[in-house]
Parts: sequence; C-alpha cells; structure tokens
Amino acid sequence: MAKINFTYDREKDVWCLLNKGKSSSNSQTATKVYEELVRACGENATSDAVSAFIDTYIADKGIDIPALITKFENDWSVVTDEYHVRAERVFGTTLSQDVTAYLTVNTRCPYSIENNYFFVSMLNAWARKTVMHELWHFYTWQRFGSDYEARLGKQKYNDIKEALTVLLNIECADLLPEGVTDTGYPQHKKLRERIVEIWEDTKDIEKVWAQSENSLI
Repeated sequence: MAKINFTYDREKDVWCLLNKGKSSSNSQTATKVYEELVRACGENATSDAVSAFIDTYIADKGIDIPALITKFENDWSVVTDEYHVRAERVFGTTLSQDVTAYLTVNTRCPYSIENNYFFVSMLNAWARKTVMHELWHFYTWQRFGSDYEARLGKQKYNDIKEALTVLLNIECADLLPEGVTDTGYPQHKKLRERIVEIWEDTKDIEKVWAQSENSLI
C-alpha cells in the first residue's frame, strides 16, 4: 500500500506556480494566485522573485506549514486504508511505492507518476479530495499504463483518465469530505456521464475503458 508523505519544498512550489499557474493541459485559465504573482512581479518573474512572492503570500495568509502538514496527514489517515481497499477493488491492482505530496500556494495541483509525487494546495481545508483524485490517476496508470497512452495518444489517454475520477463519487463518496464531490473538467462532462452508465451496468474497469475509447472515436 502506497504511503503519502506530505512535505514542503520551495523549489517545487516555485516550479508549480511558474509552470502550472498560468495554464495546464486541461485548463487555459490562470489560477488566482498566479494572477496575483503577475500583478506583483510581472509576466516573466525570476525564480527568486517568485520565491519572495511566496514568502509574502504565506505570511499574509497566516499559513503555518508544519501545522498544515500535520493537519493534512491527520485528514488523510482517516480514510487511507479504506480508500486503497476500494481503489484496488476497482482497478484490480495495487500501488506499492510511496508517493510524495508537495504543498503549494498554487490551486492547480499537477502530478508526476514517473517521479511519484503530486501537489496539494495549502489553501485546501483538507487534503483527502486532492489525494484521492491524484492517486486515482496513479491507479489508472498502474492498470492501463504507457501502452494505452502510446496507442491512444496523450490527449485521449488524458481525457479518459481525467474522466475516470467520476468513479470516486460512486465508490468513495463517503470518504470525501462532507458535501464534496469530484467535479472534473467541463470538457469531460459527457464522457464522465457515460462512464457512470457503463460502470453501474458492468462494474468492470476494462469495459469502462474500452467503451470510453469508443466514445472518443
């Protein structure tokens, strides 16, 4: 079972804000904190300028990083065992390597399966929604992996793996914070609805994936 190690790394935070604040592969909208960065430092801020901005941002928000790490660890510990049981049941596979969760001032949280990490926003009231969503991508990769991405292309693979997180609302709804659902991106709405239909009919992740591929043709 993969353990999540929450930590803070300033270089990672600077990278996340500079590289994923303005846009991402799933959204062309800048995050609010990136917009604040641009107002303070301009469009082409240096890493040192971004780091100084982050210092000010953290101070202004009154963020206590060690305390927040402890809070996120405690929040995730409540559901971690049951989450993995259900994810393993859905995907028929396990995650054996530990994963690092880097805190960031950004509200967009990218991940790297190759390097076993993802980001979680310091502005979150809890960690579990982000962790559940990002680990779902890790389970998806473990089950379907690079062969599927190579065959489909990065965009179609991305569309399906992002849409698959809708299953959290079915299989893990009671593990999410109260009143919270995994909403996904607007462009995946129809595919997410189709995935729910297939899953409720089959409870077979292979059939869900195959029919999702057909939906994108």
